[in-house]
Amino acid sequence: MNTPLADFLEEHIRQGISRFYMPGHKGNFPDPLLREISRYDVTEMNGADSLFEPEGVLLESEENTARLYGTRHTSFSAGGSTLGIQTMLALSCRPGDTVLAARNAHRAFINTCALLDLRPVWIRPDYNDRFGVSGEVSPQAVAEALAAHPEARAVYLTSPDYLGCISDIAGLSAVCRQASVRLLVDNAHGAHLRFLPEDLHPITLGADLCCDSAHKTLPVFTGGGYLHVHPDCPVSKEEVKSRMGLFGSTSPSYLILLSLDLNNRYLAGPARADFAGLVREMEGLYQLAGQKGFAPLSSRTDPTKMTLDAYAAGWRGEELAAWFRERKLECEYAAERHVVFMLSPQNTEEDLERFRQALKELPQKPPLEAEAGRFSIPEAVLPVREAAFAPKERVPVEKALGRIAGETRIKCPPGVPILVAGEKIDHTLQKLLKKSSISSLDVLK
Repeated sequence: MNTPLADFLEEHIRQGISRFYMPGHKGNFPDPLLREISRYDVTEMNGADSLFEPEGVLLESEENTARLYGTRHTSFSAGGSTLGIQTMLALSCRPGDTVLAARNAHRAFINTCALLDLRPVWIRPDYNDRFGVSGEVSPQAVAEALAAHPEARAVYLTSPDYLGCISDIAGLSAVCRQASVRLLVDNAHGAHLRFLPEDLHPITLGADLCCDSAHKTLPVFTGGGYLHVHPDCPVSKEEVKSRMGLFGSTSPSYLILLSLDLNNRYLAGPARADFAGLVREMEGLYQLAGQKGFAPLSSRTDPTKMTLDAYAAGWRGEELAAWFRERKLECEYAAERHVVFMLSPQNTEEDLERFRQALKELPQKPPLEAEAGRFSIPEAVLPVREAAFAPKERVPVEKALGRIAGETRIKCPPGVPILVAGEKIDHTLQKLLKKSSISSLDVLK
């Protein structure tokens, strides 16, 4: 597959053109660490195209990506999935609209609701952990929510979630189409799902709009993402770009865009074989983990992500992460109970062997008992936007009982809201905020 942006930049560099355009380093970064790569860092000069009005090399590269993912059209993002989330909601809703959303939504969704004045109605996932971080959303739960809220304009889901659980997108899509509402999927952690031995990508399974953080699981620079439109979804490329332009920087990083362009060559070439090999390697790693008492969180999970329930092997999450760190293995995320490892074909055989040995050597202890309880959705007293912009004061968590939150408090990672602006703080929330090391917060005056 051709790489039009890369080809243009290589020719521009070969010609030795004097750079009287931005950025200020002029392709000759003072520090040698970044000097070579700075040659490819340009702006929207003649021939380099414009991300929000593409007509040349960027449009051609995006069309290549659309063919790889089987979409109506795909747009690049230099602002990760956050820009994709903002765009999906702006395309599907108007101020004051209701959106049905799984509670394990990322903070970017909450922030967009505040910006666009949307009213989230929460759907409880089938949580696999007591903190409400991870779990599948069932088609039945969405059908019931749609019946209770026929005014809803869209259904918004996170799949895979941060710990790797995947919802039944095909079943959810069928429910949404029957109700004539759009299914929007935050697939930030799933850009690779299209290229697994079994295609699990949300667009393939029927999502109307879907955003991917390509950088999370593919060889792309941080911030590189996609916004995909399903072939049957009547949203034009021009509409997507117009909404993206409301939120995205007018100076997108060409290094990020270049990495997205070059990634097309990888996806069209060795990606499928590479991911098939990784899935085989993961099967062996899962077996080793099982011998230590670990078990998958769900029957439907991303096979390239390993989430270890530290309690199952008698550890606390931070201690388990430190144990791996001493063996030169840095995890993606460690909390009280869970440790998350994200693998990709770009991990070396040395990486994999180090992981195998660490699992073999891991001392197993008697399982720890999990604290009883279940995350409950708080009472929403005010719309998110009204609460976010209302006068407020800061109080200790100990004095917040019964008050209305003036901000959204997040544990990041995984970026899932403990408390959303406009919600009332009860005893359970107070305890969860303390558990998450949050000592004070803004409440409405």
